[in-house]
Amino acid sequence: MEAYFIRHGQTNYNVLDLCNDDPKKDVHLTSLGIKQANIVAKKLRGVKFDAVFVSDLKRTQETARIVAGDRNLKFIVDRRISDRKTGFDSKPASEFFKAMERDILNTKVNNGESLAEEKKRVISFLEDLRDLKCNAVLVSTHSEILKIVYGYYNQLPDYEMWKTSIDNCQVLEFSL
Repeated sequence: MEAYFIRHGQTNYNVLDLCNDDPKKDVHLTSLGIKQANIVAKKLRGVKFDAVFVSDLKRTQETARIVAGDRNLKFIVDRRISDRKTGFDSKPASEFFKAMERDILNTKVNNGESLAEEKKRVISFLEDLRDLKCNAVLVSTHSEILKIVYGYYNQLPDYEMWKTSIDNCQVLEFSL
């Protein structure tokens, strides 16, 4: 199976450098985010997806809708690929990253989730994905999730995984 993992397009919160893990907040693609998703849609136009997985956050669903285009595909919402509960919702991302400096794997702030906990749920998703009987899937998700995916498939140590940079609408492709 070919798995195409994509980070959502640029959002209003990306522009403001704010954290978001609450699906009720109005976090949506900007005009640039829509343009980014359309570019990916053109690149993946020939791929016949059997399934599309999205997080419970609107930005991943918006991105997947654009990339999937007029294909009649059902979206499967899976919270295991949702953004981490940072404890910093609607607060500057720089504050979150500063709080993570002391221990990137185990730090939990404001009843948030640690990277180790997030990694565990993402790996659970990847293991289930591997068992699907599909030719190609699209997974629209978030930067940290994609860092974990990249680290998992490339067997990176946690620190290297954390330092991986994932751009808006960057696509990672893996053969499972």
